[in-house]
Amino acid sequence: MEPRIDRYPSKRRHIGGAVACPRVPATFAAILLALLLLGIGPLPAAAFPEPPYLGPPDGFGVAETDHARYFVEQGAATDAGAFAIAYGVIVERAHDELSALLGVAPEGKIPIYAYASDATYQAEIGRFTHPELLALDAVGDSTGGRVAISLPRLQARSPLEAENALRHSLAHVMVGYASQDLLPRGFAEGIAQYVERPATARQARIAALLQSANQRGSLLSWSDINRPRQPSADPDVVAAHAYAVVAFLIDRHGLRLFRDFVTTLPNQPDWRSAMRTVYNRSPTEIEEQWRENLPRWVAGGWRTNIFAAFDLEPAKALLTSAHYAAANDQLEQSLRLYMELGDVEHQAEVEALLRQGEVGIQAETVMGQVQEALEQHTYDRAHALVEQAQTQYDQLPVAQRPVEMLTTYANLATAGLEAGVDLESAQRLLRHWSDYPEARGAALDAGQTFARLGDEEMLQRTNEVLNDLDVRQRRLVLMLGALAALTVVWLMLWIWARGPAQLSWR
Repeated sequence: MEPRIDRYPSKRRHIGGAVACPRVPATFAAILLALLLLGIGPLPAAAFPEPPYLGPPDGFGVAETDHARYFVEQGAATDAGAFAIAYGVIVERAHDELSALLGVAPEGKIPIYAYASDATYQAEIGRFTHPELLALDAVGDSTGGRVAISLPRLQARSPLEAENALRHSLAHVMVGYASQDLLPRGFAEGIAQYVERPATARQARIAALLQSANQRGSLLSWSDINRPRQPSADPDVVAAHAYAVVAFLIDRHGLRLFRDFVTTLPNQPDWRSAMRTVYNRSPTEIEEQWRENLPRWVAGGWRTNIFAAFDLEPAKALLTSAHYAAANDQLEQSLRLYMELGDVEHQAEVEALLRQGEVGIQAETVMGQVQEALEQHTYDRAHALVEQAQTQYDQLPVAQRPVEMLTTYANLATAGLEAGVDLESAQRLLRHWSDYPEARGAALDAGQTFARLGDEEMLQRTNEVLNDLDVRQRRLVLMLGALAALTVVWLMLWIWARGPAQLSWR
């Protein structure tokens, strides 16, 4: 097992289950006593330093990532290196997001212990200062600054469940660091749940539990959920209250004020004083606002989770699949989040993605106008709009360009224009009987194209030209036939009138 090194020097140290106080030099004690007599309060507690790393404890393998050190018990289904590969990306992403939220991060690497059996895991978390409300696969020790994991249970979970277990446990450690382990259990549990990836079924169940408690008049008070001892109520109900309280504070007053509330606790007598200082109103007033807002929240407000906007991958996936409006809806939440936290780098990234989405929305709008123009058979307008849409899509990544649709629309518009030219050519050639064959061929080509395009008006005009050609050709044939008949009759009359040949008298 890992030597139990307290990561909070200003607090009591737990060694082997007993409580020992660090020895204070006499000179320092005298100075502290003098300060207290003069009415000068204690100095703010310094952030705990990273304990010296002395290598893995006996029976554990070790691996590291940028902000975590993984100890995996020997005999487990995987070793430390494989564990770091499987879960390291999740831990690092959660660490970065929590650091941005809290504005502070622990020094050095956070130790994460993965136990080969549930029995050893349960024995370890039984020694933690703040037990979890619910039976979880991973538990963060906010006092010791480390995470314990039941590896068999974690590996049996879905990817989302495993990620949320790691995020939950890591949140307890990092919130404990930011507040110097002074954030009460209700707020700590609420923020640990809030920073998980949203799972609709779970959030809906939380809303249902709160709705039921509110209807029965059995809502827990904020004092109830934040006492050192766990309330006697159902742990699921207590956890639901914790989530709803934190969600309200963040939704109503923003992440920045919640961060200030967490980090100002070391400088305040208690959480009520810290809340009064940060939110500039009494905790009783804020709790009353929460109760008044609860019916709206359980009716659908529970779906909102600002922290989820840290993850840009869903919005990027929507952009890639050309769902620009849906992507921008998510990106606007991310922009609000990063602006509130003052994260300039991510804010610039989100703004670039938003511009990409806006270009996509404009291009989709133009494509809709192209379709409308084709349906109205205004081929010149459709052709111009296709070129405009092509210009818009050229600003987007190749994967987001609907090349096939653009090509189809361009071909339809071009075909319509060419059919119009053929029809005009047929009408022009119609004036000269020697050009009738060419005129008929042009009219037939135009008619076939208009029929394929479903352009009944132009098809009717083409049929009129063909009918006109047929009439003209019929008249010409009849005229030539009549002329031929007259010629035959004239010849017959001429032959008859001519009579026999004159006799020769020689």
